[in-house]
Amino acid sequence: MSIQNVLVTGSDGHIGQVTVEELQNNGYNVTPADKFPKREWRTQIVDFEDLGQVIGVMRGHDAVVHLAAIPTPTRHTAEVVFRNNVMSTFNVLEAATILGIKHVVLASSLSALGYAYYHRHFNPVQIPIDETHPLLSQDTYGLSKMVGEELAIGFALRTPDLCVTSLRFTWVLGEKYRKVVTEIRKQTEKFEPFGAFWTYVDVRDAARACRLSMEYTIAGHEAFYISAPNIYMDQSIRDLLQTCYPGDYPIADHIVDNISPVDCSKAEKLLGWQAQYNWDGNEL
Repeated sequence: MSIQNVLVTGSDGHIGQVTVEELQNNGYNVTPADKFPKREWRTQIVDFEDLGQVIGVMRGHDAVVHLAAIPTPTRHTAEVVFRNNVMSTFNVLEAATILGIKHVVLASSLSALGYAYYHRHFNPVQIPIDETHPLLSQDTYGLSKMVGEELAIGFALRTPDLCVTSLRFTWVLGEKYRKVVTEIRKQTEKFEPFGAFWTYVDVRDAARACRLSMEYTIAGHEAFYISAPNIYMDQSIRDLLQTCYPGDYPIADHIVDNISPVDCSKAEKLLGWQAQYNWDGNEL
């Protein structure tokens, strides 16, 4: 069945607004849905922790891009972040199964690895990081994304013709955050990464990853890292890793200069996705 009508949850958020525009520009009929509407595009106001509301808003759609979430563990108590993110993901997958919707895109995060908001510092298992690296999150936000991916695996087993993708976004940059990067780059003595491993992805590239994932047609669950091929710092990635993650773990020979320590070749191969924009908003 061809995809025509798409629901975008979290449509009025940082990634959601650009994703709605990306889908509309590519000919899709898009229904924006958000708990806190900001845009004047008739956003459907939905509490995604309420299964009845989720079923109601998802009815009549061919696909859903689920971006609604509390995006960090820093402004709400742990149980609020976990409950919101896990229950909203469960409800979207449950509603998709009930309604027969076969295409679901979930916003996961590099935070599922555990490095962005760690409680106890630890080193990576390997560099580059790809989908074979274990998810080792300690914080409530990262744990909510880990559980969301496990839910996706379970629902894909339950519904064999369901196609669900989890996009592990790195730090998603728009105009606001580009100013933050500019300030971070001036702090030459402070190497500790904001986000994880000094990685980023432009919000337009993130939105395009959402569209390409929605168009992916192989049933089952797949997770993809979505990151630019370079880091946002001027320092060598080797020096940064040695400073912040000293220890004995394998680093591939090609991880040098400003090469990203996150490998997105799976997304390139299966989705046809590649980053197009640098941290400063210009083309790579």
